Amino acid sequence: MSLLTNLMNNSLDEGYAEAAARRPTSAAPRDWRKHSWLLLAGLLAVGLLLSTAAAQAHDRASSTAEAGAALIQEIQARTTSNDTLENSLERERAEVTESRRNALRLTSEGTALAARLATLEVVTGASPVTGPALVVHLTDAPPSDDTGADVDPRTGDAADGRVTDRDLQTIVNEVWASGAEAVAVNGQRLTALSAIRSAGDAILVDFRPLSPPYDIVGVGDASAMRASFVEGFGGSYLQALRDYGIGYSLSTKRSARLAESSGVMLRYAGVPAGTETHR
Repeated sequence: MSLLTNLMNNSLDEGYAEAAARRPTSAAPRDWRKHSWLLLAGLLAVGLLLSTAAAQAHDRASSTAEAGAALIQEIQARTTSNDTLENSLERERAEVTESRRNALRLTSEGTALAARLATLEVVTGASPVTGPALVVHLTDAPPSDDTGADVDPRTGDAADGRVTDRDLQTIVNEVWASGAEAVAVNGQRLTALSAIRSAGDAILVDFRPLSPPYDIVGVGDASAMRASFVEGFGGSYLQALRDYGIGYSLSTKRSARLAESSGVMLRYAGVPAGTETHR
């Protein structure tokens, strides 16, 4: 019983008690103060690092915003300058055309040649056209938060409801097929050399970017064109586009003016066989 009583009363081994007695009592406070200073220095270093990183990020954001604003201003300035030059070019072309017509009207042969030239200019897009028109209006689908969109068979990508270059190509071809004598997309006159392509998310017509919505205007017999378009492949294609959320509308105008194409350039000229020339 004396052994059990000793274990109950003296549970701590004597070696632990001696080691505890030999430990300096002032070591713990000194270690605590030393560790506190190290912790404070580390926190200050981390705070300084974070502050420096935040300042640098703010500076970079400001520089990026300033560069973006400067780029937007430059684009707007150049766009305005291009529009001014295009208007000036259109006026000069009109003056040259009028002078040429006046010169050709001096003779009977010149009058016939002027009439033929006017017809060819309309066909090639080298002169403006005015008349009744069919208008096909296309709009992109409203933005959607649906991340599980189906694959768009037109592009092979996730369906996002945007009008593609293929859509414009198809609708333009159907407007031509319905009897249009001249066609323009958002004011860009189309010719036999025109191309409708995509560059990233943008649609280019003759290398000029277009923004939605899109208006395809065809000048001709508006009523007959509309009936032919609706009954043909164009009408069914528009119905298919509606499945992707793309909006459309068909309308006719009593009078619409399509400007001449800026991409038409005279490269070759010749005298028809059997035509006499005078010097």
